[in-house]
Amino acid sequence: MQPLIAPGILLDQNIPLAIAIVVGSSVAYAGGSTLQHLAVSRLVDKHADNRAMNLRQLWRLIRTPLWLLGLFTIVIGASAHIFALMIAPVTVVQPVGILAVPWAVLMAARIHRHTVTRPMWGAVAMTVAGIVLFTGLSATAAARHTVLDPLAIAIGVGVIVVLGTALGLLGWKGPVHLRCLMWASGGSFFYGLSAGMVKATSEVMKHEGFHDRPVFWIAAPFLVLSYGIGGFMVQQALANGPAEITVGSMTTTDPIVAVSFGLVVLGEGALISPLAGVGMALAGVLAVWGVVLLSKHHPDAARPVDVPAVQPDPVRTL
Repeated sequence: MQPLIAPGILLDQNIPLAIAIVVGSSVAYAGGSTLQHLAVSRLVDKHADNRAMNLRQLWRLIRTPLWLLGLFTIVIGASAHIFALMIAPVTVVQPVGILAVPWAVLMAARIHRHTVTRPMWGAVAMTVAGIVLFTGLSATAAARHTVLDPLAIAIGVGVIVVLGTALGLLGWKGPVHLRCLMWASGGSFFYGLSAGMVKATSEVMKHEGFHDRPVFWIAAPFLVLSYGIGGFMVQQALANGPAEITVGSMTTTDPIVAVSFGLVVLGEGALISPLAGVGMALAGVLAVWGVVLLSKHHPDAARPVDVPAVQPDPVRTL
C-alpha cells in the first residue's frame, strides 16, 4: 500500500507556520469551550455536590444547538492543530495552545459580567510564562526525526492511560472543589496522548506498507479512543466548574503530557541537555501551579456557576 501522506508535502518541517496555525486554533478552542460550558450549565443541577452528567443528560447535550456550535468551533481548531503537528515536532506545537487560557478568561468575563481580578491575571500570566519557557527550551533542542519503537510506545500509552484514569476517578468521587480540575486534568492526559498518537500515526503513514507495521495498530486505535475518552472527561469538567479552569488545565497538562511523550517515547528529546531538562520540569511546575491558583481565585471557586439560562425540566433531566 502506498503512503497516505505524501513526503514531498508534509515531510519537511515548518515550525513558524505551525506556531502561527496553533495560535489561531487556540482562539477557536477557547471560544468553542466557552459555548459548550454554557450549554452544559443548562443541563446540570448547579446546586448539587456532584454534577457529573449521566448518559441521558449527555444524549440531550449532544443534540443541543449551542453545544454543537461549540463542537464545530473546536473541530475547526483541532483540525488546524493536527495539521500543525504534521509539520512540526509535538514538543513545539502542543505548548502553544496555552494561549487559549487568556482568550477563555476574557470571553467568560464578557459573558458572565464578572471582573477579572489581579490574582486571576497573575495566575494566567504564571501559566503562560511557564508554558512559554517550556516551549522555548523544548523547541531549541527538538530532534528533527521521530523514533517509532512499538514497545516504547505501548509502555508510554499504558502509563498515560493509568494516570488519566486515576485523575478521572478523583473528578468523579474526589473533593467537590477539585472535581472540575481533576476531570479536566484526566481529560488532558488523554488529549496529550492523542497528540502523541497523531504524530506517531502521521509518521508511520508516510511509509509504504504502513498498515503492516505494529506501530500503526497501536497508535491509530488509541488516537480515536483518546479523543473519545478525553472528550467525555472534558464535558464532565465543564459541568463541574468554569470553562476557564477546564481550558487552563487542559492547555497546561495536555502539552506537558504530549511533550513528555514526544521527548521520552518518540525520541524528540535526543538533543536536550540535562540542564534544559531541569528547566523544562521547573517551567512545567510553574504552569501547573498557575492553573491551581486560577481555580482558587476564580469568582466561582466558592459558589456554583450562575449562567443565565432556562431551568431544566427535572423530569426530563433524570
